[in-house]
Amino acid sequence: MRSAVFPRHRQSLMFALLFLASLLALAPRAFAAGISLDRSPTPPQAIAPGQGPEQFNFTISFNTVAERYTFSITNQNGAQVYARTQAVPGQASPITGTDSWTPPVGTPPGRYTAAVQFYSSVGLESTATVIFDVSDQLGALKLTKFDDLNGNGRFDEGEPLVPNWSFRLTNPQGNTSQATTGADGTVTLTNVPAGQWTVEELMASGWVGTGAITQTVNVPVNGQGGLVFGNVRPAPLSGTVWIDANSNQVRETSEAVRANTTLTLTGTTGLGQSITGTTVTDASGNYVFPNLMPGTYRVAVTVPAGMSATTPTARPNRVILSGVGNPNNDFGLNATTAQTAGAPAPNIGIVKRGPSQVMRGATYTYRITVTNRSSFTARNVVITDAVPADLSLVAIPSGATVANGVVTWRIGNLAAGRSRTVTMRVRVNPTSTVKTVRNTAQVTATGLPPRRSTVPTRIKDKKPVIRRSGGVTG
Repeated sequence: MRSAVFPRHRQSLMFALLFLASLLALAPRAFAAGISLDRSPTPPQAIAPGQGPEQFNFTISFNTVAERYTFSITNQNGAQVYARTQAVPGQASPITGTDSWTPPVGTPPGRYTAAVQFYSSVGLESTATVIFDVSDQLGALKLTKFDDLNGNGRFDEGEPLVPNWSFRLTNPQGNTSQATTGADGTVTLTNVPAGQWTVEELMASGWVGTGAITQTVNVPVNGQGGLVFGNVRPAPLSGTVWIDANSNQVRETSEAVRANTTLTLTGTTGLGQSITGTTVTDASGNYVFPNLMPGTYRVAVTVPAGMSATTPTARPNRVILSGVGNPNNDFGLNATTAQTAGAPAPNIGIVKRGPSQVMRGATYTYRITVTNRSSFTARNVVITDAVPADLSLVAIPSGATVANGVVTWRIGNLAAGRSRTVTMRVRVNPTSTVKTVRNTAQVTATGLPPRRSTVPTRIKDKKPVIRRSGGVTG
């Protein structure tokens, strides 16, 4: 019985081995051949028929037995216009080579393809291709990219250029390529096909165009066409609303903030577009109007019921530039303290005195007097004076503190019928050009909205001294 079964078993095993061998023979083989291929010039630059040449460099890496490689060029219709075969039997890896091609006179303009193909003992292993352009008429194209600081869509004097900005180019034959500005914010491309080009800027994150991001330009034969692109980086306007408990217009660390306060923004961008918006302060008293285009804006606070403002309720002429926000637009509010039921609010008068006119560069004194006209004591009386930019303090006034250009006298309680006078000595800045300076003093107290007194002072310039001389007679 065994002699009958054993031959049949051996026959089945033989068929299985043959089947496995056939599968291995049909399985794809893995080879590590690769080709790097480059050319010069590269699009968008082109070569002209009869001039050229287009230069090619390539490297072939492999781990099989080399036989040959081919180099060929085809036109835009796929027709071969140049071919060369190089035998390299048994040559070691890597194989490097160069080739060049000058299109004959009359070669049609368009996009051409160069290819390198590597053949080894296993057949065709790898192919690499590159494209290049041929044009019978050439010119130059210059692209300029600038940061449109004021957002008006024009390239103004002093506005910086932007390096490393990329563009997508479409040449007159409809072929595309890319170009990038250099360190000077420009890129000049010589030997490009003459005719109409379409240029699209590739927008970078955080930038917005102030003009068309896609433009066309004609490149003249043997001449130069050019395009200019401007962009901006939108920026925020922000600030804080706080409880100015002592009404000195200075935010102090001990003072609380005011959440859920409404702010209104109006303005005009550099392109003339009107902007309006509203927001509210967050839990930290902060607010922000983000992503504003360059322009001039006004932000105003809505004073909540039962409160008064210790600072101006609007900040006009807030300028936003490209990438430059406008912070610290802060507003102070005074939480009015309720009087004892039935008690009247205090009546405090303030009078500020100073000269009507002075010479530029002169030093003079302001006198500020507050008087409690009430029949009861006024509490937490505070005098403040924001020194204008055209004046400077000669010294810190007696009994006062100075912070951020604001002079503060904390008077405390002021009895009925009593007055208090403080003085402040200032100097007119010699380099100022203002004709009149206005200085305002303010008084606040518990239950009293701010009251103010302003002194205008004319600033005169010294007349030039004219010296005359005459001849001696006799």
